[in-house]
Amino acid sequence: MAQHPGELLERLTGALARRDPDQSLSGRLCESYRELAGADGAAITVDYNNPTRVTVCTTNSLVNRLEDLQDVLGEGPGHTASASGRIERCAVPGDPASRWPVFVESAREIVGSALIVAVPLQPETVVFGVITLYQSPPSPLALDRHDLQFLAHVVGVALLSDQDAASSNLTSGPWASRARIHQATGIVVAQLQVSPGDALAVLRAHAYGQQTTLAEIATAVVERRITFSL
Repeated sequence: MAQHPGELLERLTGALARRDPDQSLSGRLCESYRELAGADGAAITVDYNNPTRVTVCTTNSLVNRLEDLQDVLGEGPGHTASASGRIERCAVPGDPASRWPVFVESAREIVGSALIVAVPLQPETVVFGVITLYQSPPSPLALDRHDLQFLAHVVGVALLSDQDAASSNLTSGPWASRARIHQATGIVVAQLQVSPGDALAVLRAHAYGQQTTLAEIATAVVERRITFSL
């Protein structure tokens, strides 16, 4: 049953107040959202389907690996939620007719079984990110779809006030790794004479093939430990 918006806001405020004030706003919002949803882990990613995509916070290493897997594969509930503007649910393992067969199979190797719920961040008319919840083993969340979406809108409003300052910092944190990916994409464009989209696909393919992250492959390209030639 949906809760009253005022009660949800009060609970979110209380959860934020219990967090370390030295932690980033995105990190405190992510952990507070996870707590209220009753999930094992959560991640917030902005610009989900764009080359500028950045995962600004994750609550644990397992969530980080699963979120990075969606980035590498270019498929998963987060991608669909970003495109559709609707909450998407994904069971791991899934049935053969899963909308994300490659992601589900790869995620099973990481987590065994899980429920993944992707909630679009859309406080205005455009989805600018996704907050993804992970529950392993699968079990019902503490909030229904209406409450999950309402709180995601609230989190989105708060993040919009913080994102410009964060995204201007390209020397540390998640934006630093994304800056390396952009740099590596440019290097691959020059080496293979392909479009930026194709260059990014090459990087993702190498990350998937080597079972590593896109950021690690990008660093190797920037440091010339990996080169491509025609």
